Parts: sequence; C-alpha cells; structure tokens
Amino acid sequence: MLILLALQLAVLVIAMYLGRGRLKKLMNNTQKTAEIDSSDMHDVDKAILKFIEDRQGMVYQSEIVKEMGLPKSTVHKALRRLAEGGYVEMQKRGRFNVIILKRTTLEPSTT
Repeated sequence: MLILLALQLAVLVIAMYLGRGRLKKLMNNTQKTAEIDSSDMHDVDKAILKFIEDRQGMVYQSEIVKEMGLPKSTVHKALRRLAEGGYVEMQKRGRFNVIILKRTTLEPSTT
C-alpha cells in the first residue's frame, strides 16, 4: 500500500514538472505572437484585414469563416493575433463575435 502511494506521488511530481515546461513554452510562444509586425504578418492575417476593410470595418467572425472558406480555428487564431497587435477589436454580441477594424493600414501606428 505504501509503495503504491509513493508511486502515485512520483507520477504526480513528474506530471507537474512536465506541465511546468509546457507552460513556459506556451508563455514564450504567446509573447512572440504578441509582437506582430506587418513585415512578418501571416498571409491569412493580411487577407482577413483586407476582408474587414472591404466590409466597412465591421464584420461577424462567422462571416469571415463562411466567405473566405477558412476553418474556424484558423480565423480565431488570426483574429487573436490581430487583436493583440492592435489591428482589430473583438466584441462579443450574444453568441457571435463582431470584429471591428482599429487600424486601416498594416504599418504600426506612430502615435
């Protein structure tokens, strides 16, 4: 019984240690993603910005998925990157996300 308890404790400690490493990797990736520059912006991000601009600066996220034929997860990740970069704002309206264009150019703001 004591051996089983010690084994379970060892497995728990190993799981916590491995989880900590994954958390560090996730945090590093998030910090890198937050530093969006138009020179290294994904093509999908640029296409989504153009799509929103063509729709007078406001569009539902589901409309982007439907009209551009992209997977929901791809659109969501791209919009998250764009929101972190200050290009768009995501507003929850009921069950839908409304995407609002904050900057019309791909160049970083100078103000």
